[in-house]
Amino acid sequence: MPRNAKPGTTRIDLDISVGAKLRFATIHDALGFKTKTETFEAIVYAISTEGKIDPHTLERIERKLDRLTEHLEDFA
Repeated sequence: MPRNAKPGTTRIDLDISVGAKLRFATIHDALGFKTKTETFEAIVYAISTEGKIDPHTLERIERKLDRLTEHLEDFA
């Protein structure tokens, strides 16, 4: 019986080595995303935009997101 899919999503099944699974778990922990899906999507996005977006632009976006997160934490 398949899992319930969320609207607008699709399921991907991958056969990966144990080493790759452990590396993914390490990346997942290091990036701090709540779900493995978010981590996977972030990796796919980063690879797909590599060389297409100016690194300095990405750094500015990351700094702004960090500041926004800090402000949101102040309200929590």
